Amino acid sequence: MIKEDGLPLGLGFGLAMNEKAMLHFATLEETEKEQVIEAARNVQSKKEMQSLINSLAELSGK
Repeated sequence: MIKEDGLPLGLGFGLAMNEKAMLHFATLEETEKEQVIEAARNVQSKKEMQSLINSLAELSGK
């Protein structure tokens, strides 16, 4: 299911639950955001989505 703003629900919820990931996502260029959104659309499980969110949070510290 896709929210009106184009974010898959799992990505939106995951970002809302992880401030570091959300802040990093907000700083990405539009093309980078689209890559993350596309990756989220291809996620097959909750565990994979959590991994994607965690990777965004980890990138925020670099």
